[in-house]
Amino acid sequence: MENQASKSKFELSVLGAVWIVVFYTLIISALIGGPFSGIYDSISFENMENTKEIIGMLGKIILRIIIVILAVKNAKKISDNNFKIKYVGKLNCKLLLSVILVIIGYYLWYQSSIGVIIDKIPLNGWFKEALKDMELHPYYEFFFGATVIPIFEEIFMRGIILAGLLNRYNPKKAIIISALIFGAWHFNIHQSVNATLIGLILGMIYYKTNSLILCIVLHMTNNIFAPIISVAEEYMGYSPNMISFFVGVIIFLGSGMLFFRYLKELDEKLGMDKLYKNREVL
Repeated sequence: MENQASKSKFELSVLGAVWIVVFYTLIISALIGGPFSGIYDSISFENMENTKEIIGMLGKIILRIIIVILAVKNAKKISDNNFKIKYVGKLNCKLLLSVILVIIGYYLWYQSSIGVIIDKIPLNGWFKEALKDMELHPYYEFFFGATVIPIFEEIFMRGIILAGLLNRYNPKKAIIISALIFGAWHFNIHQSVNATLIGLILGMIYYKTNSLILCIVLHMTNNIFAPIISVAEEYMGYSPNMISFFVGVIIFLGSGMLFFRYLKELDEKLGMDKLYKNREVL
């Protein structure tokens, strides 16, 4: 009789997903705000501020790598070692281009509609301080936000959390739950609303393709495009308006249709390849 444990899947309930996110967030907060912060502040490089910032960034990267390793080990333990992050899945250049355009279109219509309302809400204290700290070292923060954050958050939120939810709930429910958790994870209204909506898009793409790479590229594009728009608003006189809203809607819908078209083409190609392989075996 086949061992039933070998069929175990990594499943997460809503409470389980929330607990994992809270647990590892507390670890990050405790280490960055505690020992790591103390060590970082004690470093003194006269006339070498850039070196200190690089060391600080490397420390944050290492911490996130450790968090991912621990989370993956926990997922494997829960599933009797029957868990693996799906990095590639369904992937080609057409799908890659379409998701980049999807997020650009989304960002344009969001900033020209919901974003206008959200921007009128006063910033809370800690988020205002965080933005001031980012302004002190914009290049390092841009690099960190455009590369490290998307990779870490996608592996953690889509590769682990959403994967576990999809094994327990129907796709629609799992995607909505993961998006809400992703939004709440940002701890402030200015980012949470946007993160929740983007989380829905990312969740759908991950479910349809099993490709974490596509999700990472989409997330990177958003984190790169956002500061570009901010610079355009501050120095070039750009401001969200009805034109940017409709341009965004057209790009978003058009690229979304292309995404599903390219996905269908890829599915058909994979189906034909599988058929030919089966014939060769026979």
